[in-house]
Amino acid sequence: MTVIPDFRPLPAVVPAPESRTDRLLPGLHRWGLTLLRAGLGLLYVWFGILKVMERSPAAVLVTGTVPGHPGSWIVPALGWFEVALGLWLLTGRVLVLALPVLGAHLCGTFGVLVLMPGTAFAGGNPLMLTLVGEFVVKNLVLLAAVLVVTTGSARRPVEAVAAAG
Repeated sequence: MTVIPDFRPLPAVVPAPESRTDRLLPGLHRWGLTLLRAGLGLLYVWFGILKVMERSPAAVLVTGTVPGHPGSWIVPALGWFEVALGLWLLTGRVLVLALPVLGAHLCGTFGVLVLMPGTAFAGGNPLMLTLVGEFVVKNLVLLAAVLVVTTGSARRPVEAVAAAG
Protein backbone atom coordinates (compact mmCIF):
# COMPACT_ATOMS: atom_id res chain seq x y z
CA MET A 1 0.00 0.00 0.00
CA THR A 2 1.34 3.37 -1.02
CA VAL A 3 0.72 6.40 1.12
CA ILE A 4 0.27 9.64 -0.72
CA PRO A 5 1.22 12.63 1.37
CA ASP A 6 -1.47 15.17 2.01
CA PHE A 7 -0.30 18.53 0.66
CA ARG A 8 -3.21 20.62 1.77
CA PRO A 9 -2.09 24.08 2.90
CA LEU A 10 -1.99 24.63 6.61
CA PRO A 11 -4.57 27.01 7.96
CA ALA A 12 -3.30 30.53 8.44
CA VAL A 13 -2.25 31.26 12.00
CA VAL A 14 -4.21 34.16 13.35
CA PRO A 15 -2.10 36.21 15.73
CA ALA A 16 -3.51 36.64 19.18
CA PRO A 17 -4.88 40.10 19.78
CA GLU A 18 -2.52 42.42 21.62
CA SER A 19 -3.29 42.69 25.29
CA ARG A 20 -3.67 46.06 26.96
CA THR A 21 -0.29 45.53 28.60
CA ASP A 22 1.35 44.88 25.22
CA ARG A 23 -0.08 48.13 23.90
CA LEU A 24 0.91 50.17 26.98
CA LEU A 25 4.40 48.77 27.51
CA PRO A 26 6.34 50.87 24.95
CA GLY A 27 4.79 54.11 26.19
CA LEU A 28 5.36 53.18 29.83
CA HIS A 29 8.98 52.39 29.04
CA ARG A 30 9.45 55.77 27.32
CA TRP A 31 7.85 57.62 30.24
CA GLY A 32 9.83 55.58 32.76
CA LEU A 33 13.13 56.51 31.09
CA THR A 34 12.12 60.16 30.94
CA LEU A 35 11.05 60.24 34.60
CA LEU A 36 14.21 58.42 35.70
CA ARG A 37 16.39 60.87 33.75
CA ALA A 38 14.49 63.87 35.15
CA GLY A 39 14.70 62.50 38.68
CA LEU A 40 18.45 61.96 38.41
CA GLY A 41 18.90 65.41 36.90
CA LEU A 42 16.92 67.11 39.65
CA LEU A 43 18.79 65.13 42.32
CA TYR A 44 22.15 66.24 40.91
CA VAL A 45 21.05 69.88 40.70
CA TRP A 46 19.60 69.80 44.22
CA PHE A 47 22.64 68.18 45.85
CA GLY A 48 24.95 70.44 43.84
CA ILE A 49 23.16 73.60 44.97
CA LEU A 50 23.45 72.46 48.60
CA LYS A 51 27.21 72.14 48.12
CA VAL A 52 27.48 75.53 46.39
CA MET A 53 25.57 77.14 49.30
CA GLU A 54 27.83 75.23 51.74
CA ARG A 55 24.76 73.59 53.30
CA SER A 56 25.47 70.00 52.27
CA PRO A 57 25.76 67.38 55.00
CA ALA A 58 28.09 65.48 52.63
CA ALA A 59 30.75 68.23 52.70
CA VAL A 60 32.73 66.43 55.41
CA LEU A 61 32.77 63.28 53.28
CA VAL A 62 33.96 65.21 50.24
CA THR A 63 36.84 66.87 52.06
CA GLY A 64 37.72 63.60 53.80
CA THR A 65 38.19 61.73 50.54
CA VAL A 66 40.16 64.35 48.61
CA PRO A 67 43.90 63.73 48.95
CA GLY A 68 46.04 66.37 50.62
CA HIS A 69 44.50 69.36 52.29
CA PRO A 70 41.73 70.55 49.99
CA GLY A 71 40.88 74.20 50.15
CA SER A 72 37.50 75.58 51.05
CA TRP A 73 36.77 75.87 47.32
CA ILE A 74 36.56 72.10 46.72
CA VAL A 75 32.99 71.54 47.97
CA PRO A 76 31.43 74.48 46.08
CA ALA A 77 33.41 73.49 42.95
CA LEU A 78 32.06 69.96 43.20
CA GLY A 79 28.61 71.48 43.69
CA TRP A 80 28.86 73.46 40.44
CA PHE A 81 30.09 70.32 38.69
CA GLU A 82 27.03 68.42 40.00
CA VAL A 83 24.69 71.21 38.91
CA ALA A 84 26.19 71.02 35.42
CA LEU A 85 25.76 67.22 35.36
CA GLY A 86 22.15 67.59 36.50
CA LEU A 87 21.39 70.13 33.78
CA TRP A 88 23.04 67.81 31.24
CA LEU A 89 20.73 65.00 32.34
CA LEU A 90 17.70 67.28 32.20
CA THR A 91 18.46 68.34 28.64
CA GLY A 92 18.68 64.71 27.52
CA ARG A 93 21.33 65.63 24.91
CA VAL A 94 24.22 63.30 23.99
CA LEU A 95 23.76 61.31 27.17
CA VAL A 96 26.06 58.50 26.08
CA LEU A 97 28.92 61.01 26.54
CA ALA A 98 27.68 61.70 30.07
CA LEU A 99 28.01 58.03 31.07
CA PRO A 100 31.76 58.04 31.84
CA VAL A 101 31.54 61.40 33.62
CA LEU A 102 28.55 60.42 35.77
CA GLY A 103 30.01 56.95 36.33
CA ALA A 104 33.33 58.39 37.51
CA HIS A 105 31.56 60.85 39.78
CA LEU A 106 29.46 58.14 41.42
CA CYS A 107 32.40 55.74 41.70
CA GLY A 108 34.31 58.53 43.42
CA THR A 109 31.75 58.51 46.20
CA PHE A 110 32.84 54.98 47.09
CA GLY A 111 36.15 56.46 48.25
CA VAL A 112 34.45 56.96 51.61
CA LEU A 113 34.33 53.18 52.05
CA VAL A 114 38.10 52.92 51.54
CA LEU A 115 39.44 56.22 52.91
CA MET A 116 36.99 56.70 55.78
CA PRO A 117 35.88 53.18 56.78
CA GLY A 118 35.25 54.22 60.37
CA THR A 119 32.43 56.47 59.22
CA ALA A 120 30.93 53.90 56.84
CA PHE A 121 31.06 50.65 58.83
CA ALA A 122 29.90 50.11 62.42
CA GLY A 123 32.68 48.54 64.48
CA GLY A 124 34.79 47.95 61.37
CA ASN A 125 32.36 45.27 60.16
CA PRO A 126 31.81 45.70 56.38
CA LEU A 127 28.35 44.14 56.68
CA MET A 128 27.19 46.66 59.29
CA LEU A 129 26.68 49.98 57.55
CA THR A 130 26.33 53.24 59.39
CA LEU A 131 24.03 55.97 58.11
CA VAL A 132 26.98 57.33 56.12
CA GLY A 133 27.69 53.84 54.76
CA GLU A 134 24.09 53.48 53.60
CA PHE A 135 24.28 56.94 52.02
CA VAL A 136 27.32 55.83 50.01
CA VAL A 137 26.23 52.28 49.13
CA LYS A 138 22.87 53.48 47.75
CA ASN A 139 24.92 55.04 44.97
CA LEU A 140 25.07 51.55 43.44
CA VAL A 141 21.42 52.08 42.52
CA LEU A 142 22.14 55.56 41.17
CA LEU A 143 24.99 54.09 39.12
CA ALA A 144 22.61 51.51 37.62
CA ALA A 145 20.07 54.27 36.89
CA VAL A 146 22.74 56.36 35.16
CA LEU A 147 23.67 53.35 33.04
CA VAL A 148 20.03 52.83 32.00
CA VAL A 149 19.34 56.50 31.32
CA THR A 150 22.50 57.20 29.32
CA THR A 151 22.32 54.07 27.16
CA GLY A 152 18.56 53.79 26.65
CA SER A 153 16.70 56.14 24.40
CA ALA A 154 13.12 57.19 24.90
CA ARG A 155 12.95 57.96 21.18
CA ARG A 156 13.69 54.52 19.72
CA PRO A 157 11.32 51.55 19.73
CA VAL A 158 11.30 49.27 22.72
CA GLU A 159 12.02 46.05 20.88
CA ALA A 160 13.90 44.34 23.69
CA VAL A 161 11.16 44.92 26.24
CA ALA A 162 8.41 43.91 23.85
CA ALA A 163 10.31 40.73 22.88
CA ALA A 164 10.85 39.79 26.52
CA GLY A 165 7.19 40.22 27.43
